[in-house]
Amino acid sequence: MVDYSFDPQDYQDRFYDDRRDRDRIEQMMIDAMRDIDRDTRPMPVPDRPDPVQEVINNPTITLTAPEMKAINDPKKVMDNQGRIVSTRSAAARPSGRQVIRRSGQFGAQMIPNLPLKRTRRKTKMDKTMSRCLKEANQKMRKKNGQLRKGKTMRDVMRLAHRLCKKS
Repeated sequence: MVDYSFDPQDYQDRFYDDRRDRDRIEQMMIDAMRDIDRDTRPMPVPDRPDPVQEVINNPTITLTAPEMKAINDPKKVMDNQGRIVSTRSAAARPSGRQVIRRSGQFGAQMIPNLPLKRTRRKTKMDKTMSRCLKEANQKMRKKNGQLRKGKTMRDVMRLAHRLCKKS
């Protein structure tokens, strides 16, 4: 007979419980997604008739000649006060890039003044590094200009930095 240090039935029950929990959570997620979908779906408004139907069927509504012209004209709109005004065409409307430029948000005045001069210390290091790079390239390259076998630009730069530290 085999002596188990645990009950095999407990082992199977644990996986059964895990599967059951996973299925329950999955079902909860499906229900939540269904609720969200139902909440975001536009609801029909039964008590509000179609505006075109209202204009046509209501005998008290009469339109003037300018209003009739404005109905199918894409360049005409009615403002909140009931006045018919013409909209700006797409050509007259500024592009997004022009709007951003006019805003001044990314103008040069927003950038802090950067130092134009390099310090003496940096220019001295530049000269030293330039001299050390020439020396390192001379040591690491053949006479025809190719790098020696097994050498890379990494090795050249490493040697140049080492030479800079020495000088």
